[in-house]
Amino acid sequence: MNSKQLIGLIVGVIALSAIGFAGYQRFLAPMPPTPTPTPAAKADTAIVSAQGFVEPTRSSDLAFRSGGRVAEILVAEGDQVKQGQTLVRLQDDQLQAAVAQAQAALDFAKANLDQVQQGARTEDITAAEGQVKAAEAQAAAAAAERNRLTGGATDAAIAAAQAQLSSALVEQKLAQDAYDKVTQCVTISKGGQKDTVCPGLGTPEEQARFRVNATNEAVNAARSALTEATKGSSQQVQAAQANVAAAQAQIDIAQAQLDRLKAGATEAQIAAAQANVAQAEAGRQAAQSALNEATLIAPFDGTIAQIDTETGQVVGPGVPIVSMADLSKWEIDTDDLTEVDAINVQPDQAVTITFDALPGVKLDGRVWAITPKSQTKRGDVTYTVKIVIENPDPRLKWGMTAQVDIQVK
Repeated sequence: MNSKQLIGLIVGVIALSAIGFAGYQRFLAPMPPTPTPTPAAKADTAIVSAQGFVEPTRSSDLAFRSGGRVAEILVAEGDQVKQGQTLVRLQDDQLQAAVAQAQAALDFAKANLDQVQQGARTEDITAAEGQVKAAEAQAAAAAAERNRLTGGATDAAIAAAQAQLSSALVEQKLAQDAYDKVTQCVTISKGGQKDTVCPGLGTPEEQARFRVNATNEAVNAARSALTEATKGSSQQVQAAQANVAAAQAQIDIAQAQLDRLKAGATEAQIAAAQANVAQAEAGRQAAQSALNEATLIAPFDGTIAQIDTETGQVVGPGVPIVSMADLSKWEIDTDDLTEVDAINVQPDQAVTITFDALPGVKLDGRVWAITPKSQTKRGDVTYTVKIVIENPDPRLKWGMTAQVDIQVK
C-alpha cells in the first residue's frame, strides 16, 4: 500500500467517525434539561380606569306643584341661599281669598259647635216660652170666636176681638224686628278680599222664623175673629172650631220646641256639628296648602345654579325653573364602566382622580356606590359609579371632565 492509499484510508476513517458522532448526538445522546426561567414578580394592585364628570353631592331641580304666573323672583344665579329661604313667588291673591273664606267657614262651624255643646241660652228659652204663650193666646182667641159664633155676638166680644188683634199686631212687629236682627250679615275683609258672614244662621234663625210665623198666624186669626164678631155666619162656626184645633196644634209645636231647648242637643246633633268643624278644618288646610305651594323655597343650604323663568311668565306644574346645589362637596359620576370592569369595583376602594381642565392636579377619592342596575351605552353593558373626592380643589366646577383610576386590588 503506497502512501497515497494510506492517506485516503485515514481520511475516510476520520470522515466516517465524524458522521457517526453527529448521528449519535442527534438521535441517541440524551437531551439536557431545559432551564426553568425565574418567575417575574406580579403587581400587587390592578387599576380600572374610566372617565367621569364632576357633580355636587347634593343638587335639586325645583318646580311648582301647581302652575301660575310668576309674581316675584327673589334670588339670582350664583346667590348663596339658606334652607327655607323664599326663591320665587307666584301670584296668590285668589289663593289668599280662598284661605280667608275657608277660615271664616271654620270659625262659623266652631261657633255652631260651641252653641250646640253648651245648650240653649237663657234668652233662647225665654223666646221659646214666649212662643208658647203666643200660641196659647191664639188658641184663646180662636175659642172666643167659636163661643161668639155659637152664643151670638156682643159688644164685649167685639171689643175683645179688637184688643186681641192689637196685641197680635204688636207681637208680630216685635217678632219681625227680632228676625231681621238675627239674619243680619256682616262683611269681613281678610287679605284684601271681602267675605260675607251671617253668624245668626242656624238655630237662632230657626227660632226667630218660628216666632214670626206664629205671630203672623195669630194676626190672621185675630182679624178673622174680629170679622166674624161683626157679621157672624152659620158656616163660620165650623171654621171657628177648626181654628181652635189649629191653635191647639200650634201650642203643642211651641211646647215641643221649648222642651227640646231645655233638654239640650242630642248626641247626633253634636256629632253633626263636630263633623262640620272637621270638614271646615280640612278645607282651610287645603286652601292654606295651595297658598304655601305658590311659594318656592330652598330645601337646603346651597347655591343657585340656574333660573329658567322671568317675572310675569306663566309656568306649568312640575316644570323645573330653579336649579340649586351644595357646591361645598363634590363627587365624580362615571357611567362608562363595562360589566367586565364593574365586577371588580367595590365601595371604599381608593381612587386617583385627574382633570382635563386642571393639568398636574391629582386628587384622592373613594368609591361611594355602584348602581345595581345596568344600562346600555354604545352597545356595551355599563354601570354608574359614584366617587367621593376626599380633598376637593377649590377650582372644581360642575360638569368638569375627570379621569379616574380605581384600585380594585
